[in-house]
Amino acid sequence: MSIFAIADLHLSLSVDKPMDVFGPGWQNYVERLDKAWRSKIGPEDTVLIPGDISWGLSMDEALADLQFVEDLPGSKILSKGNHDLWWGTNKKVEDFLALHGMTSMKLLKNNGFFIENTLIAGTRGWLLPENPESKEADEKIYLREVGRLERSLADSVKAYEKATAQERADAGCGTSAFGAGPEAPRKVVMLHYPPICDPERANGFTEMLEKYGVDLCLYGHLHGRGHLKAFEGVRNGVEYRLIAADYLQFDPVRI
Repeated sequence: MSIFAIADLHLSLSVDKPMDVFGPGWQNYVERLDKAWRSKIGPEDTVLIPGDISWGLSMDEALADLQFVEDLPGSKILSKGNHDLWWGTNKKVEDFLALHGMTSMKLLKNNGFFIENTLIAGTRGWLLPENPESKEADEKIYLREVGRLERSLADSVKAYEKATAQERADAGCGTSAFGAGPEAPRKVVMLHYPPICDPERANGFTEMLEKYGVDLCLYGHLHGRGHLKAFEGVRNGVEYRLIAADYLQFDPVRI
């Protein structure tokens, strides 16, 4: 089993929100995504999708987009983006998915997962305090999202600890979720908003990632010229990687 990731699908199969107005890079993006996905991802694989999945304003408007994702191979872990206005409470979304027979998608919000040798956590994120667009009202949301990230990370550790010794052994992991070496599970975080702008400046997200010894942080949200602002690389042991769909040319990346 392999784990792949791609953010910002921006599907609009039942609403009039064409993405090609944002440039030629978005032309035929649904077909390109479908072809690339099916060429490399199988039913035993998992795909992380951190936000901006559908332009639908309600779950009914998002239904066609969710069915498109459902029909793609593999299991999917979804988290919320700033444009996922269709996303209500987890229970409402889970009930909606079940009602329509969609079983391949799991929701990531205040929870975490242990898959193979990997702990998976995440949240939406928000504007960082140093962002010039950040206003006083954004501070409360930012702090709430930092708290949600910590709850998700803690829950991913619990998921690891709940796994049987045999399940951990089969994944090549030891008894503890912490530590280093070949027996330590990999820790991956998926965020929608970039968790870092200036690599010389810490914030609540970077501190939380370092506190839990996260290996890889995936994020999206940035498009077009925004790609030039993305930090990609290693800071204090955490690797940061931009996985916005247009940045990846709609080709999910294996992590």
